[in-house]
Amino acid sequence: MALAAIPAVVVLNTGQAAEASGLDDPVKKEIAMQIVSTAENSSLQWREQFDYIEDIGDGRGYTAGIIGFCSGTHDMLELVEYYTGKVPGNPLAKYLPALRAVDGSDSHEGLDPGFTTAWEQAAATPEFQAAQEHERDRVYFGPSVVQAKSDGLRVLGQFAYYDAIVMHGQSGFESIRAEARNDARTPAEGGNETQYLDAFLDARVVEMKKEAAHEDTSRVDTAQRVFLRNGNLDLNTPLAWAVYGEDFRIDTDPKPGPGPTDPPGAEALISRGRPATASSSEDSALTPGKAVDGVATTRWASAEGADPQWLRIDLGEGASVSRVELKWEAAYAKQYRLEISANGTDWTRLAAETAGNGGTDTWTGLSGKGRYLRVYGTARGTAWGYSLWEAEVYGSVGGTTPDPTDPPANGAFTVVGAGDIADQCNQSDPGCQHFKTAARAMAINPAFYITMGDNQYDDAHIEDFRNYYDKSWGQFKDKTHPVPGNHEAYDDWDNQDEVAYRQYFGDRATPQGKMWYSYDYGNWHFVALNSNRFDEREQLDWLKADLAKNSKKCVAAYFHHPLFSSGSHGNDPVSKPIWSMLQAAGTELVLSGHDHHYERFAPQRPDGQADPNGIVEVLGGMGGKDLYGQGDTVQKNSQKRIWDKFGVMQLDFTDTSFTSKFVGTDGTVLDTGPTYSCH
Repeated sequence: MALAAIPAVVVLNTGQAAEASGLDDPVKKEIAMQIVSTAENSSLQWREQFDYIEDIGDGRGYTAGIIGFCSGTHDMLELVEYYTGKVPGNPLAKYLPALRAVDGSDSHEGLDPGFTTAWEQAAATPEFQAAQEHERDRVYFGPSVVQAKSDGLRVLGQFAYYDAIVMHGQSGFESIRAEARNDARTPAEGGNETQYLDAFLDARVVEMKKEAAHEDTSRVDTAQRVFLRNGNLDLNTPLAWAVYGEDFRIDTDPKPGPGPTDPPGAEALISRGRPATASSSEDSALTPGKAVDGVATTRWASAEGADPQWLRIDLGEGASVSRVELKWEAAYAKQYRLEISANGTDWTRLAAETAGNGGTDTWTGLSGKGRYLRVYGTARGTAWGYSLWEAEVYGSVGGTTPDPTDPPANGAFTVVGAGDIADQCNQSDPGCQHFKTAARAMAINPAFYITMGDNQYDDAHIEDFRNYYDKSWGQFKDKTHPVPGNHEAYDDWDNQDEVAYRQYFGDRATPQGKMWYSYDYGNWHFVALNSNRFDEREQLDWLKADLAKNSKKCVAAYFHHPLFSSGSHGNDPVSKPIWSMLQAAGTELVLSGHDHHYERFAPQRPDGQADPNGIVEVLGGMGGKDLYGQGDTVQKNSQKRIWDKFGVMQLDFTDTSFTSKFVGTDGTVLDTGPTYSCH
């Protein structure tokens, strides 16, 4: 693999129309990896590069692996350190002192003559392959995509950022971005996306020409620039191009998972990286996706002490299953069934275990067809739950399908939310409510969850998140889109900074680089805001630009401090400028917390005047922390107030409407609002 660009002639077809998605969508990510591989290796088969290693004479020492990890630029050292933490006795571990010594230089001292052989030996193992992908995503892919989304860029722009950060590192990338912003505004700043990307690619070319190894700029000039000029901002297939006179094509969206070298119909591992769901998770670190991530040291675990429990894997449309391997942790299934389904509702049994003893179960000679495979445990082998290091499904897949979290064709989907959630109490404590609201939220099984701030009390330190929130609402953290409240700002009192909130939620708190962000689902545009910082111009400017570029018919927003409340805190004017911007953009729904009760308002304007074209506010501060009781003043457009019940909000959306419900912890529907049509 060479980091220097390879001359390319690119011909692009854009006949397929598709809704924009992120480069982190598995299909788009696969396309990105294949395009990069043809430029660097004259091959679509990027998964064949795990064992690649050579010194290409660019002053960076050894270059190796799927992303060109270099012994002289620190990323190879970090990779081997990470891998050794997972597999201590690996062939590369003994070279760590030498890698530390040569870091920052092109020296091979202490590495030759055995390092390249050790790399190739390690690359033959799934653990080292998984480690390479982990470090690629942590160091390069994740940061570049997050920054690109924050800048309002679609898939091509995200790819341009990714390619730049791989070649030039974080500091080089930041320099390129700064130069581009001197010439053009990002879409998030109100600029034109094509003009900004032109400026970014111009700056990229200048940066490349500073190094002899990168002075050939054709990977920009005849690839990314061509995509841009053809208007293919989402890298939609079919794609066709040529490198060194050799033609390459991606006719249809590739499926992530098995390598593209697998012949059609061959038995291949088809579960790796596929979407997975489960009946429950023991905690937020033991989620269903860990059973299909290919990492031998991560696992899914169900809640303890309850039967039945299940793990479901979406294999894609038209899957055929011939073999399944289940690698159990100490908490194994004594009795379970393997089942397959075309629709996720009607299940056909493939195999059944009645006397399991843990370890690895291998089922061969299976003949099943369907989209979903389920491991359905009916009797635990221990007092704990069910826990799988890996669930590996082999067979073939006939095509690709939308993600199972996509709403159905009619646009109907459900969201569950609440604010003011986790008191400092445990499930066994009398009166502790946040475990009950979490159980109700999970029972509704929504497309995703939202929080309206004050997720953790009292000062929301990281140990509080880990000791309380994580054990209740943290069970579905990976499906939660949170916002902070005032208690999150108490973590760093001197600076009023939500440090632990960001630390606990990670990328979920800042998916676009800031503690405010937006995302689309179905025909809805969701805006998640930080009302602690409504006085900061940066968030207001971002919101204006975000609403201006929104193309969805319906808009919902949520933040902690409500403009209208009949509770003890009352109306909070800090939210009024935000309401005015949301109203002008035709927003349908605003959700808030802060006051600890439930309240639903009729549509109204920011000045409190009733208006059928105004915004519906629902206040949901009944997520688990002590209720405040009745306030002194009932606001004039308040239609329903419930002061003494804990529970969650259930929001039912379609392409053109929404309905809200207040569901108590016992499952009783305590209030149902009207069905409102989108403006």
